[in-house]
Amino acid sequence: MAERQIKRALISVYDKTGIVDFARALVNEFGIEIISTGGTASLLKENGIPVTLVEQVTGFPEMLDGRVKTLHPKIHAAILADRDNPDHMRQLKEQGIQPIDMVVVNLYPFEKTVADPNCTFEQAIEMIDIGGPCLLRAAAKNYRNILVLSDVCHYKRTLKYLRDDLDDVNDWPLWLMTKVFQNTAPYDMAIHSYFATRYWETPFTPALFVDLSMMNPTTANELHYGENPHQRAALYELGSGDGWSVVGAKLLQEEGEPSFNNFADANAGLELCAELTRAKRGMAACVMIKHTNACGVGIADTQIEAFRRSYLGDPNAAMGGILACNFVVKAEFARTVMKTYDCWGKDAGAGGFFLEVWIAEDFDDDAIKEIRRTKKWGKRVQLLGAGDMSVELLSDELEFRALFGGVLAQTRDLVGLNEDQWKVVTKRAPSESEISDLRLAWLIAKHTKSNAISICKDGMLIGNGAGQMSRVMSCRIATWLAKENGHADKLPGSVAASDAFFPFPDGPNLLMDAGVTAIIQPGGSKRDEETIAACDARNVAMIFTGTRHFRH
Repeated sequence: MAERQIKRALISVYDKTGIVDFARALVNEFGIEIISTGGTASLLKENGIPVTLVEQVTGFPEMLDGRVKTLHPKIHAAILADRDNPDHMRQLKEQGIQPIDMVVVNLYPFEKTVADPNCTFEQAIEMIDIGGPCLLRAAAKNYRNILVLSDVCHYKRTLKYLRDDLDDVNDWPLWLMTKVFQNTAPYDMAIHSYFATRYWETPFTPALFVDLSMMNPTTANELHYGENPHQRAALYELGSGDGWSVVGAKLLQEEGEPSFNNFADANAGLELCAELTRAKRGMAACVMIKHTNACGVGIADTQIEAFRRSYLGDPNAAMGGILACNFVVKAEFARTVMKTYDCWGKDAGAGGFFLEVWIAEDFDDDAIKEIRRTKKWGKRVQLLGAGDMSVELLSDELEFRALFGGVLAQTRDLVGLNEDQWKVVTKRAPSESEISDLRLAWLIAKHTKSNAISICKDGMLIGNGAGQMSRVMSCRIATWLAKENGHADKLPGSVAASDAFFPFPDGPNLLMDAGVTAIIQPGGSKRDEETIAACDARNVAMIFTGTRHFRH
């Protein structure tokens, strides 16, 4: 049994998931008296569970449309009294107050309510919970005497604790207490953020709250290690987590756990894959990532062809990389990926093939079985189900970059194919096939570390120059990689994208020497006219987008 006998439990929940079964177990197994309020009390009574109403305890009715229910000395004294303090217990006895030994409360769904674009100011105000946080904080303060449950995921383990069958948490009451403040702190910050953004009319509120994302409700989500084995790391969640995300993805793991680098690379793959999903609706997209940059990208009418193109972009870099797919993975596709080396890798001269992380919209059960049983690496690969990648992200959502002693914040770069602002600046306009590849190259360059040069042909990335100190060097690397990976024959008639303007014509000249016939870039250099003239001299098409996509 638990260290102290639980005799009375106060239950007042907005989210009633699982509460009937939990309350029934408290009554039937442990003879616990249930005190409850409003809708919770009605639900328990309807299911045959005996309930004492709060007003029977306080002698005072609920009032002000439910704004005042549990805010009463007979409730809070019953919660806050220290059972080991004789004076506290004497005062309870003098006032005829019986102690409350368990508090089960979850909060009004403020964030969910205000996420609705039709939510009014008055509706938001009504979703500010008053009694709930008071009850939780009071019970948490007195955790040595009270079990306080602030989330539906706590019910099952609390019953195990009461049955003396919980052996993997040393101090369950203390753990529950810490969870209270993990829940109430972001709740208050969500309220602050909602009203502050309206007052300051900017997404940058005066305060920022970082919420620890718990992938397992019993343990903190410290990762395997950081960027290097001697560094420690953990995953935190920012914002609501609505829509697709690596942080909110389902982790379908069998062995091991993702590392810092796994999550960083998976996020890079997911962001590019989602971008392609929105731009190329209806087409399958596969992205191979290494060190947060795309080493292979393929789009096609079929999933297998999209994967083949992404893998063959750079077969050597793909080994040990991250694969992102914008569809639900099924058994047939899973079998193909598991046979990648035999199908294409040997002929391409690759040294082998395996994946560290595989992220997709989802994986069906047959696909998971196929992955886990086919290869040794299939048992280790981290499978992440990210959800529907076609969902548009919120324009005011922030992203962050850690600095020593501080944090940089900015709104997300959500500008994609803003073709209404594109301008053909050369004498020749791109052909239809070139335009299709220019769109792909432009989005890949957007998601590649600056300075970025991405070369594409026939729906496939064939060379990616990333993260160089000079743009001309990125051009050299992109063309060299295309040749190194067996795509020399694809360079004639290929297209290239640059994430920022070319300061001189030397970069475009190098690309054109390799066979590139169409280039897309933001424009804006003092020497744009020289670059345009160089393209015109070789009948190469060039588009200015007017938008830069630096990615530091």
